[in-house]
Amino acid sequence: METRIHNPRLQDEGAEAPKADYIHISWLYAQNYCEYQLFLEHVKGVSVEATAAMTLGREEHQRLEDEFLAKAELDLTFAEAVEASRHSQISTRELYVEDSGLKLLGYIDELLLGPDGFTVIDDKPVGISGKVYPSSKRQVFGYCKALKTMLGPSNDRKITAAVRARGTDDIVWSRPFDTKAEKTIIRLADRIHGLIAGEIPFRSALQAYKCRPCRFFDVCDRRIV
Repeated sequence: METRIHNPRLQDEGAEAPKADYIHISWLYAQNYCEYQLFLEHVKGVSVEATAAMTLGREEHQRLEDEFLAKAELDLTFAEAVEASRHSQISTRELYVEDSGLKLLGYIDELLLGPDGFTVIDDKPVGISGKVYPSSKRQVFGYCKALKTMLGPSNDRKITAAVRARGTDDIVWSRPFDTKAEKTIIRLADRIHGLIAGEIPFRSALQAYKCRPCRFFDVCDRRIV
């Protein structure tokens, strides 16, 4: 059953206040792809136009969100949705999640909540090979970590990470969010905080095939051609 779940930040604060010391979960993707992207955008403040792929992705996200809202049958708080899902499966989109300990936040593309557990779905473009890269896996695990924190220590249901081919219903990768995955996210979040604080040097991609499609290619002083 499609369910609109209220943003807990709006519930607690009355408005979605910025959290300048938090990192976005999507940065886990960039950290694996090329840490220098984080430097250019979030330290140096470089602004560039979105690529065609990024624009297409945003349009697809908005289309799916509009369709979901048109079909949503319930309107619940996060706590109400978690409790209701003990008895029947519900789904929601663009759910805000955060981990205050790791200072990590983001929006889950789609979350399935049910008696047997929670499935965090991230929509990604997938090529003909169907391969899902580590950067995508880390990002969806980041959402899982934030969700686990919001559920609290009393949660007794499993959390599963999944990547879905954008524009389809095809789940192309799925794994349980286990202790190993959680430790990886903690380590990576700590690294990103260290990078942004200037405590750790940024690593840049060493492969030209990563640089060529990068939106920072024309302004990057470390690009490989």
